[in-house]
Amino acid sequence: MELRGPLSWRIGIRRWDHLVDCALWIRASERIEVPAHRLVPGPLDVDEPPAPTRPLGFVPGAEWLGWWLSLVDPAGQRPAPRADLEPADDTPDPLGLAPWPALRRLVAERWPAARDWHTARQRDSFARPGPGTSTTDVVRQVEESLGRSVRPFRIEIVLLPVRDEVIRRVDHERYLVPERVYDSPRWPVWLRALVLRIG
Repeated sequence: MELRGPLSWRIGIRRWDHLVDCALWIRASERIEVPAHRLVPGPLDVDEPPAPTRPLGFVPGAEWLGWWLSLVDPAGQRPAPRADLEPADDTPDPLGLAPWPALRRLVAERWPAARDWHTARQRDSFARPGPGTSTTDVVRQVEESLGRSVRPFRIEIVLLPVRDEVIRRVDHERYLVPERVYDSPRWPVWLRALVLRIG
């Protein structure tokens, strides 16, 4: 879903991104130990993680991290393409998974279960209330407080189904926001502070 302003600003909200959700589900289901990185969020927001299919440590955490960064920070983190890589045509992300063979095989095998979880999660979330204040209302409130229109800006918000409340800044336009923050009273407060700073 994208929310637009009067030509001068744009805020895009990416919720239920199937590749982002799939990557988080794969990490949780296979208990993949990922190297620390500022863009790696907390655990998947589920009551009970799916059962792993293989012994722990089957997929190197560095492979998952490489895939994750290619999904959430494609401009800054995607590895340079190599001529010898074949697309992973049996996966939901043929080019993104090509450099990581162990992860590629696992995702190809587990994708149907991840997709089913994603679809059920998406269906269930329609019953939950979202933020009480719309993004457009927040920008209008900022403009009223400033007594002028905000300067042109563009923001992309990627919502994550994770059990933490840390908002992660990818770059000056993209932020990773836990759904539990977006669906809480904290969201308009954070967004207002951001718009005040950049607008």
